[in-house]
Amino acid sequence: MNLPLSSNLPIECLAASFSNVTNSYKFYWFLAILEHLREHQSRIMSVDDLLTRMVAGVWYPAHYFRLSFGKQDQLGTIALELATQGRLTTESRRAEILQVVRDDLAQKTAVGRKIRHLGDYVPYRFLRPFFALQLRGVKDWKINPAVETLAEQSFSTSNAPCLYRFIQQPPPAIEIHPAWFEYLHEHLAILSGFCLWHLLNYLQRNNPNVPNIAGKLFEPQERDLRLARTFWNTVLVQGGPLNCIYSGQPIQEDFSLDHFLPWRFVTHDQLWNLIPTPRTVNLSKSDALPDLAYFDPFAQLHYQAVQIISRTPQAGRLLEDYVLLFKASDVADFQTMELSPFRETLRQTIAPQLQIAANMGFMTGWKYTP
Repeated sequence: MNLPLSSNLPIECLAASFSNVTNSYKFYWFLAILEHLREHQSRIMSVDDLLTRMVAGVWYPAHYFRLSFGKQDQLGTIALELATQGRLTTESRRAEILQVVRDDLAQKTAVGRKIRHLGDYVPYRFLRPFFALQLRGVKDWKINPAVETLAEQSFSTSNAPCLYRFIQQPPPAIEIHPAWFEYLHEHLAILSGFCLWHLLNYLQRNNPNVPNIAGKLFEPQERDLRLARTFWNTVLVQGGPLNCIYSGQPIQEDFSLDHFLPWRFVTHDQLWNLIPTPRTVNLSKSDALPDLAYFDPFAQLHYQAVQIISRTPQAGRLLEDYVLLFKASDVADFQTMELSPFRETLRQTIAPQLQIAANMGFMTGWKYTP
């Protein structure tokens, strides 16, 4: 994936900022710049505002979805520390997270000081590719003042200027070069996609077996479970009474839908992972991984449901997820499928993911207790 070219800007230097990355801060710093530009159309950006956006951006993948950012990554660690303060929950919205980070910065809390420490190196290290030759051999403790001086000198030229310069009077800020500002504004969507593509590759390297990482970069959106409710309502009407696999309680019309593998892990609503439960049972299980003793009842319930649905006029629409999972040629294949191969396909799909989720820190061995 390449960036749009420019006759007077060193685009290759910007692209180089995302090469051989060992920490996530470069991605989130640039995404914060683009987000600020999109919202405010201003060339001057407060460093604290950008740091706040960075931490809010990493909150969902690091805390909510439990993705690993690597042992060296400080940004992901800060998001996890923020979660231990008790002011935010897994259900907190982005606006709440932004406000908590602002408060920590203003009050200079322990987490706030760590966030502000990012500002001591992130804005400078991001510009290093723009001055690779000039900084060769410069000792690490001299990098920041050298980058600041070089950025100031570069700012006055129209030929290959760097992205921004530093404004140190309170509050500290950066000022985007006018030519770069026009470039960023013109190619905002492409630049966001370029940065997210590199971030996705970075997270995939650190989470090699985790499903759907692309769906775990942002705040989760409200989901539509109408198809799943139609599926299980049809099973209830056509097949008679059902009992909850966890509690044994009868399933009523106002049932909840439980993700056997937690949604925060799989980030999908495919029907083969959903089962009806009473609301109280679903709330009790939450994002825990069920005890393996529940797998056989889970497979049996799905087998029973698929047998019923495969004989209805809605079969093609309601069994699409199963057709893909079982590599069936047609929904009619399920009418002759025995329980044993059906169960084994589910087991081969679910068992490895249960282990991966356990390794990520999801609570294991959940059993229902009244």
